[in-house]
Formats: sequence, C-alpha cells, structure tokens
Amino acid sequence: MKISFDVDGVLTTPQGMALARRKIANGDRVYIITARNEERMSARVYEIAKELGIPRLRVYFTNGEDKWKTIQSLGIEVHYDNNEEQIIKIKENTDSRAELVSYD
Repeated sequence: MKISFDVDGVLTTPQGMALARRKIANGDRVYIITARNEERMSARVYEIAKELGIPRLRVYFTNGEDKWKTIQSLGIEVHYDNNEEQIIKIKENTDSRAELVSYD
C-alpha cells in the first residue's frame, strides 16, 4: 500500500513516527508529503526521512500548495495529516483515504 505522512504535527511527534515505523514494518511504501518550502525548510524533513529509512525520492514538498494534487499524482492510498482543511481537500479531490491525526 502507498501511504504518505505530513511532517509538522505528524512526523514531528513520537506518535507519528511510531505509526510510520509500523507502516514501514508492515511492508507499506511510505512517502512524506509536506507543504514546507523545499529551498528553505528541507533539512529537518530529510533528517526525518533518513531516520525512518525513507529514500529522498519519496519526499515531496508542495511549497505551500495543497497536497491533494501530489497525493493524486503519486497514487497514494492513505495520507495522514493534522490539517483538517487539507484532509477535506484530499477527500473532495481524490480517491485517497485521508486520516486526520491529532497528536498533542
């Protein structure tokens, strides 16, 4: 299964990292899709990817744009995000399942 995770509020939390590790251990193909700007804010994202064993080729920056287009073009089946607006747009514009996560 192709699964993607947001960074801020998801993979920046112990719970989000644990979920990503479980998905990877299950054999899922895991991607990172973040609205961060690649030129200015990529270092921490690549650190997280390396820690999880996710190749850089599976890390996508939308540079502030909505994530649904990237999710659709990659054929992502499930996306985990903490942004309710993004979840709604993913559900409205793709066939992907979008899961709202809230890790306080």
